[in-house]
Amino acid sequence: MMMAVALLVRRYYVRGVTPRENLLKLVAFLLLIISSSMGILAYWVMNPNGWIGYTITVPIWFLATLGMSLFLTQQRVPRVWGVPLVPWLPSMSIAINIFLMGSLDSSAFTRFGVCTGLMLIYYFFFGLHATYDVAHQ
Repeated sequence: MMMAVALLVRRYYVRGVTPRENLLKLVAFLLLIISSSMGILAYWVMNPNGWIGYTITVPIWFLATLGMSLFLTQQRVPRVWGVPLVPWLPSMSIAINIFLMGSLDSSAFTRFGVCTGLMLIYYFFFGLHATYDVAHQ
């Protein structure tokens, strides 16, 4: 999900080039996409056999993605290869990943936190110095 958000930010925002109003539109569209995806997940968890909640959350997701494609211009276009169907594919990736994360139990997040903590400790004690040393050779 974070990669999809980063891809959208990279495509639609360039520091010093993108007007402030377009930056605010991008943030608003991203917040709508993420929050509507979370709404879809919440409704699925609370009422898996219902459909009324989807008539609100899915159109918000769709309109936010459509708004991003219509009201924002891409500031960076890949030269050789890039993700196709931007912003639709990354937006769908955000929704699917939020849905999948919501279906995990708390022990999966605990394992993720422990693994992330161990990797950060490793990076700060070894990886950071190794990268610094290589960069200065």
